[in-house]
Amino acid sequence: MKELLADWRIRRLLLANIMGSIGSGVTIVAIPWLLVQRPGGERIFGYITVAATICLFLMVPYYGAWLDRHSRKAALLAGELFGATATLTMATWMLLTGETATWQLVTLYFTGMLYYTLHFPARFAFVQQVFEKRHYQQLVGLMEIQGQTASLLSGGLASVMLVYVPFYVILLCDAGTYLFSFTLQRTLPYKATHISKEPGKSNAWKSMGEGLSWLKARPQFTTFILCTTAPFVAVMTGNYLFPIYVQNILQAPASVYGRGEMAFAFGAIVAAIVAPKLIVRHAAANVALFMMATFIVGLVLLGSLHIVPAFYAALILLGLGNAGSRVARGSLMLNEVPNAIIGRVHVVIAAVDRSLRTLMQLGAIYLVIRADSSSAFIGLVLFVGLALMLAWSNRKPLLSEQTPAA
Repeated sequence: MKELLADWRIRRLLLANIMGSIGSGVTIVAIPWLLVQRPGGERIFGYITVAATICLFLMVPYYGAWLDRHSRKAALLAGELFGATATLTMATWMLLTGETATWQLVTLYFTGMLYYTLHFPARFAFVQQVFEKRHYQQLVGLMEIQGQTASLLSGGLASVMLVYVPFYVILLCDAGTYLFSFTLQRTLPYKATHISKEPGKSNAWKSMGEGLSWLKARPQFTTFILCTTAPFVAVMTGNYLFPIYVQNILQAPASVYGRGEMAFAFGAIVAAIVAPKLIVRHAAANVALFMMATFIVGLVLLGSLHIVPAFYAALILLGLGNAGSRVARGSLMLNEVPNAIIGRVHVVIAAVDRSLRTLMQLGAIYLVIRADSSSAFIGLVLFVGLALMLAWSNRKPLLSEQTPAA
């Protein structure tokens, strides 16, 4: 870890990513809370979440194919410029008109989701390409610490700024973080060595098929990896449920929602610190299974105890379980998937992830309308529990020495 942090490239990459993540994080926390305060806001927020998931599902095959044939650094920089442009445009509009319309909140939420979709596959491929394989486990941990530290800060900032600061000022600050991140990442040295390996153009859906073929040749690895995405799918569904749960079940103010985001980030930071050490001692597959079980405990707590302290405790467990399983999955992916095809493999995994998200979010909307958000968390327990059982049954090949990727 000390050797990595001594590398100026890592320090700049971490600082750039944490600034960009704080900017997008404040917006992503603020918008759901602002939406659910409006008449019919719960349904609007639910439907825009589903619509954004479907739109991004249709986009990711093209992006994955593009990412494997173009500069990963260019993709990172484009994402920062996109985030800055979107937030500056909306902030200026709100400043000139003096109001924040629902359609503007919806647009900003969609652009925030798109930023994450563009940023994380590009960052993952960039890190794998630039740094040595022996550093992968520590790099995954560092990236998770960076991301969750940003979430911790953005949750705290959002809980304060929503009360005291006009929303357009929040957006102006967010745009500044994107521009800072862009400027810093421009200084990182990079050579797109992967491009020459596969010359020519390829259809996006054909590229997705290439990623699917690679995964189909490794069925147990693929099943395990897909199952370990279940906590993340549940978190994405929870992002719709959390503000509704705080307002309707806990009947608490925005500050509780913001502190909940901080509690989640705290648990994730702990996971990012301890998971790489656990992986060395107990193997990534075992760590992923343990973290998924921890995540389920957090969901049970949310669905059964409706008090603010239990909400914070549950979110710490959710953050721990989600981040821990992400670190373990990332370690397996970096070591097993060739860099030349990793964008296409990510596309297939993202397609499954977003399909599941769409189904889970539609189910959550139905339960919120028919019952309450607490019932939806019990449904998530069943979903992650099933994924845990499937992952357990496919764990054995991943516990032995991995076959070199080809």
